This record gives sequence, C-alpha cells and structure tokens, in this order.
Amino acid sequence: MVKNLFYLFLVLVGTTFYQGKNISEKTKLDYFCDLLAPANVTVTSITHTAATVSWANDPNTSDYILRFRPVGNFPWSSPTVPANQNFYNFNGLMSCTAYEVQVAKFCNNVPGTWSTVVVFNTKLNYCTSESVNSGIMHLSNVTVTPSSTGLSQMISNSLTSLYTDYRPDATRKVYLTWGSANNTISATKTGAVNPNAAFVTVWIDFNANGTFEASEIIMNSTSSSAAVSTNTFSVPSLASVGGNISCAVTMRVIFSNTAVTNGCGTFGYGEVEDYDVYLSTESNLAVSEVNKNREISIYPNPSSDILNISGISIDIEFEIYNAAGQKLSEGKTKNKTVNVAHLVKGVYFIVLKEKENSRFKFIKK
Repeated sequence: MVKNLFYLFLVLVGTTFYQGKNISEKTKLDYFCDLLAPANVTVTSITHTAATVSWANDPNTSDYILRFRPVGNFPWSSPTVPANQNFYNFNGLMSCTAYEVQVAKFCNNVPGTWSTVVVFNTKLNYCTSESVNSGIMHLSNVTVTPSSTGLSQMISNSLTSLYTDYRPDATRKVYLTWGSANNTISATKTGAVNPNAAFVTVWIDFNANGTFEASEIIMNSTSSSAAVSTNTFSVPSLASVGGNISCAVTMRVIFSNTAVTNGCGTFGYGEVEDYDVYLSTESNLAVSEVNKNREISIYPNPSSDILNISGISIDIEFEIYNAAGQKLSEGKTKNKTVNVAHLVKGVYFIVLKEKENSRFKFIKK
C-alpha cells in the first residue's frame, strides 16, 4: 500500500512539474515575443528604382511585416517579408520619388506597433570628387546649348571653389533630347598660372547607373592655348531615363591639372561642378512646359489593373513606354480609363495625346 502511494506521489509530482514547465515555457514565449516597434529602421542601397530597408533583429520575434507607399495620399503596399529576415529589397520603384516605409513585428499572429515613418528618395548617389586648391585655376563658366528647338541654353557663371553642387539650383538645369546630335558644351578656364594647359573632362550619366564611364564622356579637353574649351556631343537614343522629364541624372565637370579618368577622387588643382540633366523624348518641349501645372492627372498610382484619367472631357489616344523608352502599347482610353493589367510589375510612362502631349510616370504593382 505504501509502495503504491509512493508511486502515485511520484506520478503526481512529475505531472505537476511537466505541466509547470509547459506553462513556464509558454509564458516565457508570450513574454519575449513582444509587439514593440522595431528599432533602427534604415534605408540603404538607394537607386532610381530600388532600395533596401533593414531593421534591428529581435531574436525572439521571427516574423515581421512592412508597408510602403509614395509620400502622399496613396494606398499602402504590403509585401511579404520572409521569416527570420530583418531586411527587404524593394524593386520596381518610381524614380526620383519620395517613399515612406514602416516596419512592425508579427507576434503570435498579432501585428505589433508600426515603427516611425522613414522617408527616402529614389535617386542615385554618386562618388565624391574635389580639388585640393582652386585658387590657382578654376572654372568661371560652363554653358550647355541643346540642339533641339525649344530647349533653353544653360549658362553657369561661377567663382572659385573646390566643389560645387549646382543640382539644387533651378536656374542651372540642363535639358536635352533623346537621340539628339550637335549639342554643345563649353567651359571657361580662369586662373593666375596659365590654366589653359589643364584638363577639362565632362561626363553625363546617360545610363543612370551612378557611375561616370568612359563612354559617357561628352568633353575631354587637354592642353590648349584657348581659354575656352568647346565640344559637340550626342545623347544616346536609349538613355536610361529618357522620357522621364521629372527625373535627372548628373553631369560632372572636372577642371584639373592632371587627367582624371573616372570622375571620382581628389586631385591637386582645379574645380569640380555637378549639374542636373533632364532628358526628354520630345524635341519641342520647352523648359516652361517641364514645370507647368497640368490639369490632367492619373490615379491610382501605383496601380494593379486600371488607370483612371482625370481632367479630360472625352476619350483620347495614349501610348505606354517602359523605362528604356520602348513603346509597349497604344490605343484610346475607354470611359477615361486605361487597362494596365497586362503589364508586369515595374515603372512605366504613359503619354496622353491631346493638343499638348502629357506624360506621366506610374508604377504597376
């Protein structure tokens, strides 16, 4: 009898210990799997169409959710984040667009608190370059003259500097046309010690990859007795951002006492200047037309199937291009809408053909 009671006691103790262990582990899991907002949300590797968002990993929380959208009154997009992954790669973003993104934990099938909104702009980050001394020689003028009718000349007069970023300056924008020839650029060399023999090298990042390549050099002036270096150049017919008038690539001008091969780094004497270059498919697109406020608009953007066109009274002709400038489709709007369901995910441009063509970029999600 005593033996049986002792055996029963051991069974009960073991059951209690086992159940206590289960309860303890479950309580521990619930306690450590919290719903606090993830920390250190950052966006890196930003290009015209891609970016990577990452956040501090919580070893007790294997699942996360995120949402992003263009800044403004747009619907959120919520892609799936793989388990045990504290980053996500965005692709197919609209170039030169401000986006906002938030991340949250997903704990026991319950969404947690969203992180603080992080805003990033899809643009290219270029290498740095500057001189050590610009007092002896510098650029006093850079002028770009488009060959296309209706595009204005860009004239940039300047004083001495090691490096100047003129891209934020609305008065120093360069406008060029796809496939155009006989555009001209000139650079005026100024200095106390015969700067005419120095080098003037100019790149335009036509393929929008963030690198100044040898094939993108539009002027390479070496020793010359002239104070002004001048050259003519062409714009590739399939420049990467052609047709996207709201997005610019960079033109880098380097005036240096030694040859600079890749547009990057530091050199002895001279100056570096950066400019925004906007590329268009229309040869008669005046600068004033670039920034004017059109009444026509499209929505929603991003879109999964239907684009609505507002600001038109009747159905009109349209054309759709991909980011490389290739025409994919054309037709006529139906009830002031365009069906884009057949397009794969990515960035596109739609041209609405009225008295004055209107071009809009949109993303197919």
